[in-house]
Amino acid sequence: MKTIRGKYGEAKIFTHNVDDMTIEQVTGMLNENIAVDGNVRIMPDCHAGKGSVIGTTMRIHDKVVPNLVGVDIGCGMLCTQIIRNETAGIDYDKLDATIQELVPSGMSVRNQPHRLSEQIPFDQVLAPFNETRARLSIGTLGGGNHFIELNADEEDNLYLVIHSGSRNLGKTIAEHYQKLAESSQFTVDTETIVASLKDQGREQDIQTTLVELKSQFNETNKDLAYVSGSDMDNYLHDLKIAQKYAALNRQAMTDVIVEAMGWSVTEQFDTIHNYIDLEQMILRKGAISAQAGEVAIIPMNMRDGSLIVRGKGNPDWNYSAPHGAGRIMSRSKAFKSVDLKEFEETMQDVWSSSVVESTRDESPFVYKPMEEIIRNTEDTVELLQVIKPLYNFKAK
Repeated sequence: MKTIRGKYGEAKIFTHNVDDMTIEQVTGMLNENIAVDGNVRIMPDCHAGKGSVIGTTMRIHDKVVPNLVGVDIGCGMLCTQIIRNETAGIDYDKLDATIQELVPSGMSVRNQPHRLSEQIPFDQVLAPFNETRARLSIGTLGGGNHFIELNADEEDNLYLVIHSGSRNLGKTIAEHYQKLAESSQFTVDTETIVASLKDQGREQDIQTTLVELKSQFNETNKDLAYVSGSDMDNYLHDLKIAQKYAALNRQAMTDVIVEAMGWSVTEQFDTIHNYIDLEQMILRKGAISAQAGEVAIIPMNMRDGSLIVRGKGNPDWNYSAPHGAGRIMSRSKAFKSVDLKEFEETMQDVWSSSVVESTRDESPFVYKPMEEIIRNTEDTVELLQVIKPLYNFKAK
């Protein structure tokens, strides 16, 4: 564990395997007043992200940075234990064809809205968004690290695991409120400085000072700009809808696949890892809830599968756990470094049509080892079992 201190607080990082850029981003956040009483805790799978660290957890009070949650509001994993009703072996060709046909991926959307889209109160969303696209995106996977897997445990129980989020709706909401945050923060700073200069009788310095202030409002300030007051209330209102949307999106894909394959569902649980817990007011960016007794899933990589864990309810961890293994290689570096043949060889025990040139940035080589994550999370979760992938699908 490392402890990092800044102007407004300190953070615990629950690993020693952390690079300089990640430490720099954590320190930058601690030097902003959003960190006051934030109890910042960084998960073992942490790595630098766009403007903020993936693996951040913190308590929210009177202000929040939309960029900390990010654009994929409510992203998570739905784990469904299923029973196959056929006696023959698993038909992977049929499963792959079913997903390719019925679950749009990448930028694609459905031709007709899924029935679960009726459960989303689109008319209550305050931020501007494309409602038609949002309705047609319920039941779609997206791209990047989103995936669909069929896994098995040691007793040959089968699990359908789907990783996806709020698609374009979450992105639109996040970007809208982050722009408001940037605008309002610069306005507040301006008003404060103008009032101060007037009190000092320095009206002649106002223009020059404002020009300097604008130049100092750099990318770091923008990345960590926050909303408060009514803007924060509106953001949390829309965020709640986007989080429900993401959960229903995963459910819709699951329902489509289970029905098409003729399977039966025996058990199911959802694990969110990009959100704000609105009851506890804990922000988790690339982190999951690990309340006492709570069962969750933590994916490792497309070769090694996922951890099924039970939370220990550790307050020092913000009742949280890592959301995955954590990248040790950026996407751009992965495309330069990962050899396709080696990628194919390491994935030979998993049926997948997605082990191709364009998914090298999601190969097992770009993530931290599973053993490291297990070792570093003993204080916050109990490992119940490891489920291994039989089939994997990622958007190409």
